[in-house]
Amino acid sequence: MISVGGWYEGSEKYSDMAKDANRARFVKSVLDFLQKYDFDGLDLDWEYPANRGGDEVADKGNFLKLLADLRTAFDPHGYLLTAALSPGKQKIDAAYGDVPKMNDLLDWGNIMTYDYHGGWEDILGHNAPLYGRPDETEGDYRYFNVNYTVNYYLSLGMKKEKMVMGVPFYGRGWTLMSKDKHNLHDIAKGMSPEGFIGGEAGVLGYNELCQLELKDPSQWHNTYDPDYRAPYAYNDEIFIGYEDVESISCKIAFLKSMGLSGGMVWALENDDFKNKCGGGKNPLMNKVHRMLNGDEIKSLECKFAPTPTPPPPTTPTTQPTTPPTTPPTTPPTTKPTTQGTSLSPGVDYWCSRDGYMPHPSDPHKYFQCEWIPGTGWYL
Repeated sequence: MISVGGWYEGSEKYSDMAKDANRARFVKSVLDFLQKYDFDGLDLDWEYPANRGGDEVADKGNFLKLLADLRTAFDPHGYLLTAALSPGKQKIDAAYGDVPKMNDLLDWGNIMTYDYHGGWEDILGHNAPLYGRPDETEGDYRYFNVNYTVNYYLSLGMKKEKMVMGVPFYGRGWTLMSKDKHNLHDIAKGMSPEGFIGGEAGVLGYNELCQLELKDPSQWHNTYDPDYRAPYAYNDEIFIGYEDVESISCKIAFLKSMGLSGGMVWALENDDFKNKCGGGKNPLMNKVHRMLNGDEIKSLECKFAPTPTPPPPTTPTTQPTTPPTTPPTTPPTTKPTTQGTSLSPGVDYWCSRDGYMPHPSDPHKYFQCEWIPGTGWYL
């Protein structure tokens, strides 16, 4: 597929192109290009309708018209039509007027669940928190996490089978105000310096960060945030909120638990593709691939949601009027293979061991089994 657009393209030219007078010319040019070079389709990366210089009134409707015209032109040829979609609530509300209609027009939507925070802000944060923190309840902070974005699209009517969730292979970085100000939400000076591979201020690929840490391990400190389900690293000068194999595992486990269509990554060149850091070639992409293809059903590294705790047994207020006719049975000394009580998700299932078990009918989902001594299996 070919992609048209991107952050650095802005929005204004796409706003002009999507107007009634100009749209047909663009559609024809795309169709001609796909046919000439034998591409499979188009990914429309307009960032974003009604934002960043676009028409705040007309773009919402014109975006849908553009998708409809592309769909009409593509269908006779079997071309795919996808779109890169914003993760931010305010941009979503401004840009996309009829999300259920987008289900009919797109083969899928690539939701860019990253760039929630970065060096354009003056406080330390993370590029792609999976969940929010308890202290992030004010302003847009409460919207800036993957969990909120995915559920917000669902609330607007987007179908799970049309949703592809983004996973970043890079981190966002800040320059520390001082070496002791290295915790999340501490004040920062601005973006971190350019990386030695990507050359972009405020950004370090996983391959850049792991090599920096390998070169001078005594100067780097890594912390895993239990709410974000993601790590950050710092030395005396900079702070990076990034992804590693464990946090990637969390994100793919979340994606599968939500029943989404799939995942996409940004970007392949940020992975350790030359095995400079000793984790094998492309450790992040390999993790994504193995988990999405079901090879790690029984070995997820991240418990992305707590196991439900069963309610305590009810104590009777009065004694029974007659003694039991048979003595109570002895509690089992081993974990029996019996059907557990389904607190959620409400379908029949048989547990055989603690941990994650494959869903009997949906390859995108798991059950988490837990043995409660004296009680039994719980899902």
